[in-house]
Amino acid sequence: MEPTTVPDPDLLVLGISHATAPLHLLERLYEAPEPLDDLVSRISATEGFAAAAVLSTCNRMEVYVEAAPSADAGALAAMLAEHTGVSPAEITPYHYAHTGRHALRHLFQVASGLDSVVLGEDQILGQLKEALERSQRAGSSNKGLNQAFQTALRVGKRARNETGLNEAGRSLATAGLAFFERLVGSLAGKTALVIGAGSFGGVVLAALRRSGLETVHLANRTPDKAQRLAETAGGTGYSLEEVPRLLTEVDVVVSCTAATEPLVGRPEVERAMALRGGRELYLLDLSLPRNIDPAVAEVPGAVLVDLQRIAQDGSGDELSVASVATAHEIVDAEVESFAATRRVARATPILATMRATAQEATTAELARLTKRLDTVDDRTQAEISQSVRRIVDKMLHLPTVRVRQLAGAPDGAVYVDALGKLFAPENRASDAQEVMV
Repeated sequence: MEPTTVPDPDLLVLGISHATAPLHLLERLYEAPEPLDDLVSRISATEGFAAAAVLSTCNRMEVYVEAAPSADAGALAAMLAEHTGVSPAEITPYHYAHTGRHALRHLFQVASGLDSVVLGEDQILGQLKEALERSQRAGSSNKGLNQAFQTALRVGKRARNETGLNEAGRSLATAGLAFFERLVGSLAGKTALVIGAGSFGGVVLAALRRSGLETVHLANRTPDKAQRLAETAGGTGYSLEEVPRLLTEVDVVVSCTAATEPLVGRPEVERAMALRGGRELYLLDLSLPRNIDPAVAEVPGAVLVDLQRIAQDGSGDELSVASVATAHEIVDAEVESFAATRRVARATPILATMRATAQEATTAELARLTKRLDTVDDRTQAEISQSVRRIVDKMLHLPTVRVRQLAGAPDGAVYVDALGKLFAPENRASDAQEVMV
């Protein structure tokens, strides 16, 4: 039986991802000049939204809010558009919105890597943690949203550890290179240039070394940093100014920086191809915003692969159907467990009100009885009072236990709603908001 009168839980997500939108739109969202902290603060300060967190990655932009049942997802889309400078008309065809259980399931699936370009990739866990910390830093989180995100992080780890996702899931760099190898053949014996010497560059470098490349060079804004990292692979570090010249020499170029504009353009590649003697140049762009101008793909002899192409390919992961199915089962079970815990939490203050009402009635009745039995000594009055209170406690014990059991059941929201109407109608709305059920 599906609960119909009580939302379960009041979580709302509005987002755009690689699964719904073209890469150029994701790039514009990702390049928004204003700090995400400002967007988070603005959303949480809007009527109807009690708390907010924004997840922003190279493949998705999602806004999670704890909201009143009547909250308007359109308001979120409008604020996202204003923050990023992308018009609402451009966002609307590609965005998705989920509420209640569906929003919670989406959050858990994202954390598990089931909604990623590369199934099972684990970088999303750090990005979710960053989104939560940003919300907390901006004072835009609360108990309900914190618990939802903390649970999502735990579910994401569990899905990987208890299924083949943990072993088969690969980072974006590894999946991109695997797709690249299927496209151009073995990389063994070739020379490569990695543009970017950050942490992502290190991941790419390690993956290239495992692919059997003969030499891997690095180019970075800081040549010294590039040199230190390149030496671990027997290569040389260069400044970004050296990239056009290196295009004439290497076989493979992998770009993975946080630059906000292309570092490799069509003119540079055209000049390089004129000097390569007919040798093809393979380029892999793992950055968002893109580091390599998409027009490079039009240059004869240049083979360009970017995130959009990897996503369309399905990433090439050879995850077994059983692993994916088991991961989804874990997510579904965790969604129900989380919702059940929230329903029990919502029942707690209502049960407290029920008990308080019984105690008030008991106290009043004992006071009335004391006045009528004024000849009874204090010891006898204390014994009568204790006996009456024990009877009331015993009568309330079984209903209290049973209510908690029913609240935790799949259709428990119906019982919690009925209990609220019977014993705490005036507190029902505020209680529901506080515990996000």
